[in-house]
Amino acid sequence: MNTQEYIQSLFSGYEETGNLKDFMEELQSNLDARIASLVKKGLLENEAFDKACAELGDISALADELSLKKRQEVFEDAYMDIRKYMNARRVAAYVIFGATAIFGITAGLITLFAVSGDTFMTETSLDVTSFFAVLMPFLTASITGFTFLGVTQETASMLPVNRKRGAWYAAAAGLIAFGLCTMPIVFFSTRFALNFTNNIIGITIPNNFEALVPVVSLVIPFVLPGIGILVYLVLTEKDRRKPWAATVYENAIKKEMNIWNDPVIASRFGMYSGAIWIFAAALFFLFGFLAGFRYSWLVFVFAVGIQLLVQGFMIKKK
Repeated sequence: MNTQEYIQSLFSGYEETGNLKDFMEELQSNLDARIASLVKKGLLENEAFDKACAELGDISALADELSLKKRQEVFEDAYMDIRKYMNARRVAAYVIFGATAIFGITAGLITLFAVSGDTFMTETSLDVTSFFAVLMPFLTASITGFTFLGVTQETASMLPVNRKRGAWYAAAAGLIAFGLCTMPIVFFSTRFALNFTNNIIGITIPNNFEALVPVVSLVIPFVLPGIGILVYLVLTEKDRRKPWAATVYENAIKKEMNIWNDPVIASRFGMYSGAIWIFAAALFFLFGFLAGFRYSWLVFVFAVGIQLLVQGFMIKKK
Protein backbone atom coordinates (compact mmCIF):
# COMPACT_ATOMS: atom_id res chain seq x y z
CA MET A 1 0.00 0.00 0.00
CA ASN A 2 1.42 3.36 -0.94
CA THR A 3 0.89 6.62 0.93
CA GLN A 4 -1.92 7.80 -1.37
CA GLU A 5 -3.93 4.62 -0.84
CA TYR A 6 -3.26 4.78 2.88
CA ILE A 7 -4.48 8.37 3.19
CA GLN A 8 -7.57 7.63 1.10
CA SER A 9 -8.39 4.67 3.34
CA LEU A 10 -8.27 6.93 6.39
CA PHE A 11 -10.87 9.27 4.92
CA SER A 12 -13.02 6.78 3.04
CA GLY A 13 -16.02 7.39 5.31
CA TYR A 14 -16.01 11.18 5.08
CA GLU A 15 -17.63 13.59 2.71
CA GLU A 16 -15.03 14.85 0.26
CA THR A 17 -14.83 18.63 0.49
CA GLY A 18 -12.33 21.18 -0.74
CA ASN A 19 -10.84 21.60 2.72
CA LEU A 20 -10.66 17.87 3.27
CA LYS A 21 -9.01 17.27 -0.12
CA ASP A 22 -6.35 19.93 0.56
CA PHE A 23 -5.74 18.41 3.98
CA MET A 24 -5.30 14.93 2.48
CA GLU A 25 -2.80 16.18 -0.09
CA GLU A 26 -0.79 18.02 2.54
CA LEU A 27 -0.88 14.98 4.81
CA GLN A 28 0.36 12.70 2.03
CA SER A 29 3.19 15.10 1.21
CA ASN A 30 4.31 15.19 4.84
CA LEU A 31 4.02 11.42 5.12
CA ASP A 32 6.20 10.92 2.01
CA ALA A 33 8.80 13.33 3.37
CA ARG A 34 8.86 11.56 6.74
CA ILE A 35 9.29 8.13 5.10
CA ALA A 36 12.16 9.43 2.96
CA SER A 37 13.83 10.86 6.07
CA LEU A 38 13.54 7.54 7.94
CA VAL A 39 14.92 5.62 4.95
CA LYS A 40 17.97 7.90 4.92
CA LYS A 41 18.50 7.03 8.57
CA GLY A 42 18.80 3.35 7.71
CA LEU A 43 15.28 1.95 8.05
CA LEU A 44 13.80 -0.30 5.43
CA GLU A 45 11.03 1.23 3.34
CA ASN A 46 8.33 -0.95 4.95
CA GLU A 47 9.61 -0.14 8.42
CA ALA A 48 9.76 3.57 7.60
CA PHE A 49 6.21 3.43 6.25
CA ASP A 50 4.87 1.73 9.41
CA LYS A 51 6.77 4.12 11.70
CA ALA A 52 5.61 7.23 9.81
CA CYS A 53 1.99 6.03 9.82
CA ALA A 54 2.14 5.35 13.55
CA GLU A 55 3.41 8.89 14.14
CA LEU A 56 0.33 10.35 12.50
CA GLY A 57 -1.79 9.40 15.47
CA ASP A 58 -5.57 9.79 15.56
CA ILE A 59 -6.59 12.25 12.84
CA SER A 60 -10.26 11.24 12.81
CA ALA A 61 -11.17 14.18 15.05
CA LEU A 62 -9.80 16.68 12.55
CA ALA A 63 -11.45 14.84 9.69
CA ASP A 64 -14.78 14.96 11.54
CA GLU A 65 -14.36 18.70 12.04
CA LEU A 66 -13.60 19.35 8.36
CA SER A 67 -16.55 17.27 7.22
CA LEU A 68 -18.86 18.87 9.78
CA LYS A 69 -17.95 22.35 8.58
CA LYS A 70 -18.93 21.39 5.05
CA ARG A 71 -22.23 19.91 6.20
CA GLN A 72 -22.97 23.10 8.13
CA GLU A 73 -22.23 25.21 5.05
CA VAL A 74 -24.56 23.09 2.92
CA PHE A 75 -27.28 23.16 5.59
CA GLU A 76 -27.10 26.92 6.06
CA ASP A 77 -27.18 27.51 2.33
CA ALA A 78 -30.23 25.26 1.90
CA TYR A 79 -32.28 26.13 4.97
CA MET A 80 -30.99 29.04 7.05
CA ASP A 81 -31.17 31.79 4.43
CA ILE A 82 -34.30 33.80 5.27
CA ARG A 83 -34.62 34.90 1.64
CA LYS A 84 -35.75 31.38 0.76
CA TYR A 85 -38.92 31.93 2.82
CA MET A 86 -39.80 35.45 1.64
CA ASN A 87 -41.36 36.26 -1.71
CA ALA A 88 -41.39 39.69 -3.32
CA ARG A 89 -44.82 40.62 -1.93
CA ARG A 90 -43.78 39.88 1.64
CA VAL A 91 -40.56 41.84 1.25
CA ALA A 92 -42.56 44.76 -0.15
CA ALA A 93 -44.93 44.58 2.83
CA TYR A 94 -42.02 44.74 5.28
CA VAL A 95 -40.63 47.76 3.43
CA ILE A 96 -44.02 49.53 3.39
CA PHE A 97 -44.66 49.07 7.11
CA GLY A 98 -41.09 50.09 7.93
CA ALA A 99 -41.45 53.22 5.82
CA THR A 100 -44.78 53.94 7.52
CA ALA A 101 -43.19 53.80 10.97
CA ILE A 102 -40.29 56.03 9.90
CA PHE A 103 -42.68 58.51 8.29
CA GLY A 104 -44.81 58.66 11.44
CA ILE A 105 -41.81 59.26 13.69
CA THR A 106 -40.45 61.93 11.35
CA ALA A 107 -43.79 63.70 11.02
CA GLY A 108 -44.28 63.56 14.78
CA LEU A 109 -40.87 65.10 15.45
CA ILE A 110 -41.52 67.84 12.89
CA THR A 111 -44.81 68.63 14.59
CA LEU A 112 -43.18 68.54 18.04
CA PHE A 113 -40.45 71.04 17.13
CA ALA A 114 -42.85 73.26 15.18
CA VAL A 115 -45.38 73.49 18.00
CA SER A 116 -42.76 73.79 20.75
CA GLY A 117 -41.65 77.10 19.21
CA ASP A 118 -44.87 78.65 20.42
CA THR A 119 -44.61 79.58 24.12
CA PHE A 120 -48.32 79.27 24.71
CA MET A 121 -48.46 75.86 23.12
CA THR A 122 -45.44 74.67 25.10
CA GLU A 123 -46.90 75.75 28.39
CA THR A 124 -50.14 73.94 27.74
CA SER A 125 -48.37 70.69 26.77
CA LEU A 126 -49.92 70.67 23.31
CA ASP A 127 -46.49 70.03 21.77
CA VAL A 128 -46.34 66.52 23.28
CA THR A 129 -50.00 65.97 22.47
CA SER A 130 -49.40 66.89 18.84
CA PHE A 131 -46.40 64.56 18.62
CA PHE A 132 -48.32 61.49 19.81
CA ALA A 133 -51.42 62.46 17.83
CA VAL A 134 -49.41 62.43 14.60
CA LEU A 135 -47.40 59.34 15.55
CA MET A 136 -50.29 57.18 16.77
CA PRO A 137 -51.97 56.08 13.49
CA PHE A 138 -48.70 55.36 11.70
CA LEU A 139 -47.13 53.49 14.62
CA THR A 140 -50.30 51.47 15.26
CA ALA A 141 -50.53 50.46 11.62
CA SER A 142 -46.84 49.50 11.52
CA ILE A 143 -46.99 47.39 14.69
CA THR A 144 -50.14 45.65 13.45
CA GLY A 145 -48.59 44.90 10.07
CA PHE A 146 -45.24 43.74 11.45
CA THR A 147 -47.01 41.45 13.91
CA PHE A 148 -49.04 39.80 11.15
CA LEU A 149 -46.00 39.42 8.91
CA GLY A 150 -43.87 38.11 11.77
CA VAL A 151 -46.18 35.35 13.01
CA THR A 152 -47.08 34.22 9.47
CA GLN A 153 -43.42 34.17 8.41
CA GLU A 154 -41.78 30.79 7.97
CA THR A 155 -38.19 30.70 9.15
CA ALA A 156 -35.42 28.13 9.17
CA SER A 157 -36.53 26.86 12.57
CA MET A 158 -40.22 27.82 12.85
CA LEU A 159 -43.36 27.05 10.89
CA PRO A 160 -45.81 29.93 10.30
CA VAL A 161 -49.25 30.28 11.85
CA ASN A 162 -52.24 30.35 9.54
CA ARG A 163 -53.53 33.71 8.31
CA LYS A 164 -56.65 33.67 10.48
CA ARG A 165 -54.66 33.18 13.67
CA GLY A 166 -52.11 35.70 12.43
CA ALA A 167 -54.92 38.24 12.02
CA TRP A 168 -55.85 37.74 15.70
CA TYR A 169 -52.23 38.30 16.72
CA ALA A 170 -52.18 41.48 14.65
CA ALA A 171 -55.48 42.69 16.12
CA ALA A 172 -54.20 42.17 19.67
CA ALA A 173 -50.97 44.03 18.94
CA GLY A 174 -52.92 46.83 17.23
CA LEU A 175 -55.28 47.28 20.20
CA ILE A 176 -52.39 47.44 22.66
CA ALA A 177 -50.42 49.86 20.46
CA PHE A 178 -53.46 52.10 19.91
CA GLY A 179 -54.25 52.21 23.63
CA LEU A 180 -50.67 52.96 24.68
CA CYS A 181 -50.23 55.67 22.03
CA THR A 182 -53.57 57.28 22.88
CA MET A 183 -52.80 57.50 26.61
CA PRO A 184 -50.33 60.41 26.38
CA ILE A 185 -52.65 62.19 23.94
CA VAL A 186 -55.53 62.03 26.41
CA PHE A 187 -53.32 62.88 29.38
CA PHE A 188 -51.70 66.01 27.96
CA SER A 189 -54.85 67.25 26.22
CA THR A 190 -56.78 66.87 29.49
CA ARG A 191 -54.08 68.82 31.31
CA PHE A 192 -54.38 71.54 28.67
CA ALA A 193 -58.14 71.70 29.12
CA LEU A 194 -57.83 71.90 32.91
CA ASN A 195 -55.10 74.54 32.75
CA PHE A 196 -57.16 76.59 30.32
CA THR A 197 -60.20 76.32 32.59
CA ASN A 198 -58.16 77.35 35.64
CA ASN A 199 -56.87 80.41 33.81
CA ILE A 200 -60.39 81.41 32.76
CA ILE A 201 -62.01 81.12 36.16
CA GLY A 202 -58.94 82.41 37.98
CA ILE A 203 -58.43 79.56 40.46
CA THR A 204 -56.04 76.65 40.69
CA ILE A 205 -57.45 73.13 40.61
CA PRO A 206 -55.03 70.20 40.98
CA ASN A 207 -55.12 68.54 37.57
CA ASN A 208 -52.63 65.64 37.64
CA PHE A 209 -55.08 63.17 39.16
CA GLU A 210 -57.96 64.47 37.07
CA ALA A 211 -55.88 63.97 33.92
CA LEU A 212 -55.01 60.39 34.89
CA VAL A 213 -58.63 59.25 35.15
CA PRO A 214 -59.38 59.21 31.40
CA VAL A 215 -55.92 57.77 30.74
CA VAL A 216 -56.55 54.77 32.98
CA SER A 217 -59.99 54.34 31.45
CA LEU A 218 -58.32 53.61 28.09
CA VAL A 219 -56.94 50.38 29.55
CA ILE A 220 -60.40 48.82 29.66
CA PRO A 221 -61.51 49.09 26.00
CA PHE A 222 -58.12 48.72 24.30
CA VAL A 223 -55.15 47.46 26.34
CA LEU A 224 -56.88 44.80 28.42
CA PRO A 225 -58.68 43.14 25.48
CA GLY A 226 -55.46 43.18 23.48
CA ILE A 227 -53.52 41.56 26.31
CA GLY A 228 -56.29 39.01 26.85
CA ILE A 229 -56.32 37.99 23.18
CA LEU A 230 -52.53 37.80 23.11
CA VAL A 231 -52.33 35.66 26.25
CA TYR A 232 -54.99 33.28 24.89
CA LEU A 233 -53.16 32.92 21.58
CA VAL A 234 -49.82 32.29 23.27
CA LEU A 235 -51.21 29.72 25.71
CA THR A 236 -53.06 27.82 22.98
CA GLU A 237 -50.22 28.01 20.47
CA LYS A 238 -48.93 24.70 19.13
CA ASP A 239 -45.27 23.87 18.93
CA ARG A 240 -44.24 25.41 15.61
CA ARG A 241 -40.60 24.37 15.72
CA LYS A 242 -39.36 22.29 12.82
CA PRO A 243 -38.15 18.77 13.65
CA TRP A 244 -34.45 19.61 13.43
CA ALA A 245 -34.91 22.71 15.61
CA ALA A 246 -36.84 20.72 18.21
CA THR A 247 -34.07 18.12 18.27
CA VAL A 248 -31.39 20.78 18.71
CA TYR A 249 -33.39 22.39 21.52
CA GLU A 250 -33.91 19.10 23.32
CA ASN A 251 -30.24 18.24 23.04
CA ALA A 252 -29.28 21.65 24.39
CA ILE A 253 -31.60 21.17 27.37
CA LYS A 254 -30.10 17.76 28.06
CA LYS A 255 -26.57 19.17 27.97
CA GLU A 256 -27.62 22.00 30.27
CA MET A 257 -29.19 19.57 32.74
CA ASN A 258 -26.12 17.34 32.65
CA ILE A 259 -23.93 20.30 33.52
CA TRP A 260 -25.95 21.52 36.49
CA ASN A 261 -26.73 18.03 37.76
CA ASP A 262 -23.02 17.56 38.32
CA PRO A 263 -22.65 17.97 42.13
CA VAL A 264 -19.15 19.43 41.80
CA ILE A 265 -20.25 22.15 39.38
CA ALA A 266 -23.44 22.86 41.34
CA SER A 267 -21.59 23.25 44.65
CA ARG A 268 -18.88 25.36 43.04
CA PHE A 269 -21.44 27.67 41.46
CA GLY A 270 -23.28 27.90 44.78
CA MET A 271 -20.10 29.01 46.54
CA TYR A 272 -19.33 31.55 43.84
CA SER A 273 -22.88 32.92 44.01
CA GLY A 274 -22.79 33.13 47.80
CA ALA A 275 -19.49 35.00 47.72
CA ILE A 276 -20.75 37.42 45.06
CA TRP A 277 -23.89 38.33 46.99
CA ILE A 278 -22.11 38.60 50.34
CA PHE A 279 -19.66 41.07 48.80
CA ALA A 280 -22.55 42.87 47.10
CA ALA A 281 -24.44 43.28 50.38
CA ALA A 282 -21.31 44.53 52.14
CA LEU A 283 -20.60 47.04 49.36
CA PHE A 284 -24.24 48.16 49.39
CA PHE A 285 -24.09 49.18 53.04
CA LEU A 286 -20.55 50.56 52.71
CA PHE A 287 -21.40 52.81 49.78
CA GLY A 288 -24.75 53.60 51.36
CA PHE A 289 -23.18 55.05 54.49
CA LEU A 290 -20.29 56.73 52.66
CA ALA A 291 -22.01 58.09 49.54
CA GLY A 292 -25.69 57.62 50.30
CA PHE A 293 -28.18 54.85 49.57
CA ARG A 294 -29.52 56.71 46.56
CA TYR A 295 -26.87 55.17 44.30
CA SER A 296 -25.60 52.21 46.30
CA TRP A 297 -28.30 49.91 44.89
CA LEU A 298 -26.32 49.86 41.63
CA VAL A 299 -24.03 47.36 43.34
CA PHE A 300 -26.70 44.68 42.91
CA VAL A 301 -26.89 45.36 39.16
CA PHE A 302 -23.17 44.66 38.88
CA ALA A 303 -23.59 41.59 41.10
CA VAL A 304 -26.20 40.13 38.73
CA GLY A 305 -23.90 40.79 35.77
CA ILE A 306 -20.93 39.14 37.49
CA GLN A 307 -23.01 36.09 38.40
CA LEU A 308 -24.18 35.71 34.78
CA LEU A 309 -20.58 35.95 33.59
CA VAL A 310 -19.51 33.28 36.08
CA GLN A 311 -22.37 31.03 34.98
CA GLY A 312 -21.49 31.47 31.32
CA PHE A 313 -17.82 30.80 31.98
CA MET A 314 -18.59 27.60 33.86
CA ILE A 315 -20.90 26.34 31.09
CA LYS A 316 -18.32 27.13 28.41
CA LYS A 317 -15.55 25.46 30.40
CA LYS A 318 -17.67 22.34 30.90
